[in-house]
Amino acid sequence: MSKPIRIVIADDHDLVRQGIRAFLETHADLSIVGEANDSATAVEQCSRQKPDIALVDLVMPGGGIEATRAIRATSPGTQVVLLTSFEDVQQIVSAIQAGALSCLLKDVDADALADALRKAAKGEAVLHQRIAARLMDALRRGVEPGSGVLESLSQRERETLTLVAEGLSNQMIAERLGIGEKTVKTHVSNVLGKLNVSDRTQAAVYAWKSGMKQRPPQ
Repeated sequence: MSKPIRIVIADDHDLVRQGIRAFLETHADLSIVGEANDSATAVEQCSRQKPDIALVDLVMPGGGIEATRAIRATSPGTQVVLLTSFEDVQQIVSAIQAGALSCLLKDVDADALADALRKAAKGEAVLHQRIAARLMDALRRGVEPGSGVLESLSQRERETLTLVAEGLSNQMIAERLGIGEKTVKTHVSNVLGKLNVSDRTQAAVYAWKSGMKQRPPQ
C-alpha cells in the first residue's frame, strides 16, 4: 500500500478547518499532519512537516498569496491548493504566479476536493470551472495574442489547450473532442513542451494571457 498523502490545512475559520479535516480523515489515503489559522503558522507547519499538499485559504491573516510564495520557497516539494470564497481574478492570478498549483471555490463538492488533492499530489492542476471561466473572460478582453508560439500548435492541440484553460479534466476533454484519454494526455504533453511550461495551470495562464478565442468544435 502506498503512503498516505500528507496534508496541512490552513484556514482562519475553525469550523471550516475542522469540517475539512473530519471529511478528509475518512479517506485512508489522505493524512492531516498539521493545521494553521494564519499565513505565518502555515509556513511554519509546512517548513517543519514537509507535507505533500498545503490546502490554503486565499483570504486569511497574513494572506494566502504570501503563504503560497513562502511555502513554495521553504518546502519546494509541497504543492499548494488554494480554497477561496471569492472569485477575484487578480488575486487568483497572483496566487498562481506565486506558485499555487490548483484553485478551488469553497462550495466545491467534498469528493471533488479529495480528488483535487490526489491530483495535486501527482502534480496535476485543478481549477474550478467557474474560476477558469472568469479568468478566461477577464484576460481575453484585455490581453493581446502572444507571438509565434501558439501558431506552432496543431489544431487539435489548440482545442486541447482551450479546454485545459476552461478547467476541464483529461476525461472531460476526451469526451468533448470525441477522442481517447490517452490521446488527450499526449496532446497536453505536446502543448506543455511547445509552450515551455511545466504544468496545466501555467498552460492555462498562457492561454488566458494570449487571449485565445478559438473554441473547440461541439
